[in-house]
Amino acid sequence: MPLVSFLLETSTTIVPGATAAAGAAETVAPVAQTGMFSNPVTLVVGYCVLLVVVMYFFSVRPNRKREKAMQDMRSQIAVGDGIITNHGFFGTVVDITYESFIIEFGMNKGIRIPVLKGEVFGKREPNLSNEAPPQPPAPEKKKGLFSKKEEKEEKK
Repeated sequence: MPLVSFLLETSTTIVPGATAAAGAAETVAPVAQTGMFSNPVTLVVGYCVLLVVVMYFFSVRPNRKREKAMQDMRSQIAVGDGIITNHGFFGTVVDITYESFIIEFGMNKGIRIPVLKGEVFGKREPNLSNEAPPQPPAPEKKKGLFSKKEEKEEKK
């Protein structure tokens, strides 16, 4: 707290310019000693409130958006869709109840297990071949700040 008290004591006073009456040497009280910031505790509370607001926008809000997108995706799943669970199991939706999907796992068409809707990660069919899935094309390289040097290195 000595830093805060030092800053409050050494704050600059504002002296009116040429627009004031001649000979009037009025000084205006520093901003730090008037109004809301007269007590250092209010500064700490203000910083805490600011920290909470920043944390909301960087952590809580994106998570809510992601959860809403997952709920929308789960509501669009229909009977016959291939899905993947949070644990990595692939299956096909056979029936839909209020709180769960009845999913058929495996190749023998007899294993049907109810799975909560929250445990379904997304729509996806398994890759049952030994081939790797096709890779999307690589994005074009952007020219950097020193593009002439990069062009010479690429030609070599």
